[in-house]
Amino acid sequence: MSQAADSIRIALRVKSRILPMSDDPVPTMIDSNEGSLHFQEYLVKCRTEPVVKGIRFAGVESAQPAPGVLEAIRDADRILICPSNPLISIGPILAVPQVRDQLRAHKEKVFAVCPIVGGKSLKGPSDKMLAQLGHQPAALGVAKLYAEFTGTFVIDPADRNQAAPIAALGMKVVILPAIMKTPAQKRKLARALLSFSFPL
Repeated sequence: MSQAADSIRIALRVKSRILPMSDDPVPTMIDSNEGSLHFQEYLVKCRTEPVVKGIRFAGVESAQPAPGVLEAIRDADRILICPSNPLISIGPILAVPQVRDQLRAHKEKVFAVCPIVGGKSLKGPSDKMLAQLGHQPAALGVAKLYAEFTGTFVIDPADRNQAAPIAALGMKVVILPAIMKTPAQKRKLARALLSFSFPL
């Protein structure tokens, strides 16, 4: 997979290096009230209607980080965790052996953007899945999942009332508009995340 991603990157003239989390297959499996479902079956066929009882990443115990992943984390000026579903988008990456440990070792340069604003997902079923698995579907709930390896947590102004309890988890809190509906909004948030100086 890493070779395929690099070939596509070169063909499209993308300058940034693109690394998958692993070259090993790690399918996401949803344990639900309708049985075990492949994530795509849960998402597309079942339209996220089954109640999620658990999430498994099949084979992750024996998976290895793709070549260059650990070194990229180690050598990066900063690491940005995008506002994606913490359970089934970020979760599989964190489950690959050594990845979470490497992030933890460089916690001070990890910035995570919260994917929940005002208790609702920016996109997809994040809020519903968090609630079904016993997590708080709020910025604070996501912060608790990330606190171990994240130095700075970015929340939307709508959730500024959660800044203090998030900071109590040991992270710096930055309040920025996190809803990105236009290219201009996306660029503005990206530039802000890249402009912070250390330490905040």
